[in-house]
Amino acid sequence: FVKCAHVGGACTADSMDESLLSAAAVVSSDEEDFHDNSVPRSPRQPSFALVTVNGGITSNPGSASGSSSARLGLQFSGNLSGASQNALCWREGRFSDWWVKVGETTYNLHAFLLARASLFFESHMSMATRAQAESGVPQTRGSDLTEVLPLSCHSAFEDTLDFIYSENQATFNAPASKALLLLKIADILGISSLFEAMGRLITAAFSETAPLLLEQYCRFHIPGTDDGAALRQIRDGAVELVVRKFQPFLANPEMRTALMRLPSSVLAEILEADELLVANEDTVFDFLAARAEEARSPAAELATSSSEGVAAGLASPSCGCRTSSAPAEAGGEELLWHRVRWAHLSSASFAQAVARGRGLLSPQVALHALTARTARLDLGGTEAASGTELRTFLQPLPIVIPTPRRPILPPGVPPPSSTEIDFCFHYMNEEHYHCGDAIRSQPKRIGDAVLRVLIFPTGTDTGVARGSLSVFLEAVPQPHWPRDWEFANIRYAITCIRWPSGSSDTWNGKRKCDTWTFKANRLDRGWHDFLSPGEINRYLGPDHFVCIRGSLEAECLGRTFLLTSQSTDGGGYPGPTGEAAGSSASRRSWVPRGPGSPPPAAVQ
Repeated sequence: FVKCAHVGGACTADSMDESLLSAAAVVSSDEEDFHDNSVPRSPRQPSFALVTVNGGITSNPGSASGSSSARLGLQFSGNLSGASQNALCWREGRFSDWWVKVGETTYNLHAFLLARASLFFESHMSMATRAQAESGVPQTRGSDLTEVLPLSCHSAFEDTLDFIYSENQATFNAPASKALLLLKIADILGISSLFEAMGRLITAAFSETAPLLLEQYCRFHIPGTDDGAALRQIRDGAVELVVRKFQPFLANPEMRTALMRLPSSVLAEILEADELLVANEDTVFDFLAARAEEARSPAAELATSSSEGVAAGLASPSCGCRTSSAPAEAGGEELLWHRVRWAHLSSASFAQAVARGRGLLSPQVALHALTARTARLDLGGTEAASGTELRTFLQPLPIVIPTPRRPILPPGVPPPSSTEIDFCFHYMNEEHYHCGDAIRSQPKRIGDAVLRVLIFPTGTDTGVARGSLSVFLEAVPQPHWPRDWEFANIRYAITCIRWPSGSSDTWNGKRKCDTWTFKANRLDRGWHDFLSPGEINRYLGPDHFVCIRGSLEAECLGRTFLLTSQSTDGGGYPGPTGEAAGSSASRRSWVPRGPGSPPPAAVQ
């Protein structure tokens, strides 16, 4: 072949083996180089280089004859002996030379891969080798990580092995429910590449998975110990984010479960924040009530009885239930109820708490809730609860009237005035509500009138298109009102506030006005199709909140007192023509209440 290549083209495709020509191209020349005076030199060696291209080999363009570009079809014959070509796998134990024990499980692994990935294993193996060289006694070729790794991290160790044995660690992915556990393992074992990979994963998904990360941190954190700057930063950032997105996280089942598992000390830190993002205090009460019910479930009792030495309030990896075996947690549960701002709870939720009695609240917490609520409603303020005996009984719970949570309002919107009622609710999608489902704001007293906003998120059952937003202003009858009470010719407005779409945008809203006489058999007035189906998406905030503001015009404030309202003839304005405006009560059998009769049925 080489001789043929030096013949200067005398060897052609016809005279060469066709398969040989298709496999290679060799550039040659039979010309001799001459120095000055035509001194002949020996023929130079062929000047060419083989370059791999797409698995084949071609001639270097810098060779003497670059026009020839046939490829060498080099292929690995491979596997002639029938041996497997699969990469080593920790699950098989083939050629293993180092065992690792985690809890009750022993893994047969490979020392080179472990030492290359982990500073811990490299150091452990070096010490074993040095000890054997000094003593001449064979050392144990293995590592027991049972006490090295936190118990909660044991379930994530196999994911760590998947990363170490991965041929392409850049494509390794881990579930969010194990990301922080893997970061902790990487920190303990000194696996820098795993630490960096989990750091990128946590950073990318932090805003959506903060409750999961916080729950994982609480599972391995031992109070009073330092987990390092990186883990502390994740913990503090997760608490802050949960505060700012508490109700949106509750709408996600996986995040809600993670929040349910948090220790009471961490939850108390979250729930005491004024900036806690909730539409109203009922959200906090409902969350704690559901948590208390779950703690009494058979699964939770089983987890409590089977947990041995697990830190207080941590989640059981197997069943996902909290444990409350530590005495400190019992007191912590009581302090959690103290984080509820009872003075701002709705009447329905407060009645539910009282009705459930000792099954939900301890006598001390129940008395504190009643005292806080009475102090807010009593014109004397906290004087009603200033007695020495009562304060002594309520210790260590102070008698305070906490302010409401920070209101949820679009940027730039002023807080409601004394004649305005704000109602913000969390709206995920149309399927979250049934047609006819009603939600209500907290009532507000304006003069003698007590009013609230009544909303049907997917419309009333009156023939309007499903998905319409129905909004009404509703009077709340009081026990001391006369049987024939009425507030005549009340001019009111309802506004759905739109969030700004950008930093340079300002808020605005859709506003409708009407005049109505509120009385015993006509409690509410508004619009069945305030927003048409799909229109609500234009008014959603970044966390899927909708803000509604009801208001009374200043001109009719004098008619909000019962002494003056009785002089009117009771005629009401029929409402704008051509709109589906009207009382939601007009389709139901409301009747005036007589002495001793029950209150009107609530809209369901």
